[in-house]
Amino acid sequence: MQFVAKHSNQSRLALVATLLILIAVSLLPVSVVAHDAATFTVVVKESGPTPNNGQLVYNDSVWWYNVDSRENITHRIVWDSDGDGLYNGTLDWDSGNMSYECETDENGTKLDDDCKVTYEITFNGTWGPGTYEYQDISSDGTITNGTIVVISDVHIEEGDAPPPGYEFGNDDETQEPESDESEEERNWLLWLAGASGILSVLLIGLLLAMRTSDSMINADEDIEDNSNEMKSDSDITEIAEEE
Repeated sequence: MQFVAKHSNQSRLALVATLLILIAVSLLPVSVVAHDAATFTVVVKESGPTPNNGQLVYNDSVWWYNVDSRENITHRIVWDSDGDGLYNGTLDWDSGNMSYECETDENGTKLDDDCKVTYEITFNGTWGPGTYEYQDISSDGTITNGTIVVISDVHIEEGDAPPPGYEFGNDDETQEPESDESEEERNWLLWLAGASGILSVLLIGLLLAMRTSDSMINADEDIEDNSNEMKSDSDITEIAEEE
């Protein structure tokens, strides 16, 4: 019986330890989940960028790839951060002319170093969260608009980048950022309520299991005590008969 009681205590300790681990994990902040940087590909066709709008997370990149095979046609991706129409500012985008293909020699080396078919922008410092209304300017004069929306990553520390909803190139003081904090707070409260409910069920189950285990141990002890009493009475009877 000592072995059974010891084994029961060990099981009980294991259950308690498991419950404590579950509680600790459930209380970890959501921000510990890292976002892996990704690349959003935009195919530049004769009709313009496809897709012409997309949503990214801070640290992601956009990669424009020209597939317009029309002869002597190039595409130019631009974004005018200060609105001066020059695309030469510190925060401006200007891909230069993107061709369909670049001529190379037998070793695969480009004959024209300025020739390019792709253009990439990474949103991790110079360009952060916000809305980017850019343009694709074709060499035939066609202009197509595109939009890139970058949202904050949960790991961005305050002050590293503009707040969510900030629109680059628009410094109007009356502009109000989108209210994402209230939505995140509601989601967090819902998640916390669900986790609390699950933990409550686990705790109730643990208490029931412990009570059942104690009842079984007490029952076994009663049976053993009764068995010992019956054995003692039998021994006394045998001794009396021998006398």
